[in-house]
Amino acid sequence: MTRGAKRPAGRPPVSHPCFSHWYPRAEGALERMVGEARRLQNAQAVGRTLIVGAGTGLDVPALGPQVTEVILLEPDAAMRDILRQRYPHLPILPDVAEALTLPPSSVDTAISSLVLCSVGQVPQALRQLARVLRPGGQYLFLEHVSQTGAWGGVQRLLDPLWQRVGAGCHLTRDVAAAIRDSPLALDSVSRVRQGGLVPVIRGRAIKGQPLDGRQESPSAAPGAQ
Repeated sequence: MTRGAKRPAGRPPVSHPCFSHWYPRAEGALERMVGEARRLQNAQAVGRTLIVGAGTGLDVPALGPQVTEVILLEPDAAMRDILRQRYPHLPILPDVAEALTLPPSSVDTAISSLVLCSVGQVPQALRQLARVLRPGGQYLFLEHVSQTGAWGGVQRLLDPLWQRVGAGCHLTRDVAAAIRDSPLALDSVSRVRQGGLVPVIRGRAIKGQPLDGRQESPSAAPGAQ
């Protein structure tokens, strides 16, 4: 499936028109918060690379030179329109992350940046990523996560409203734990934005056993979620 691909039969369309309208206007603020972490993450990408929840395409210019092919995955129709304008040469899939139409073992790298917060079924999405990654392939993630203590209470209090205004975005997801429980092997994780309402982690998981010299940043254990 490429730019002309149709949505998988039986799945309702994803549409968040208000969010899709204001999100491009917030790109500058977003990149001030996570832009450097995004560049460090995407510099690790190699080979055929799938960008999950591509949004407006901020991950694309941050990709490293070892990427040979890029596939954009974006289920929201308004966001796909933006992607077509910005990257008309790249294939765009309308799939949700829980139901990828790519064949097994077909990509070398998968990337998600601030995406798992709004995925309907995170375990299923991670199983799908494991399915489409080639043996030894890598999943690079940059995600905001749940907090502990007082800020965790604030997150839980605000989460219902946050989901309504943020296109289903959850403040309270423990992303690192979800990856540990998935078929992927967590290779590294660290915090790139500490504390507050929206702490952010960056990391890498692989299809198969962790690489020699597996690392977990002291700043990520056990608080990195």
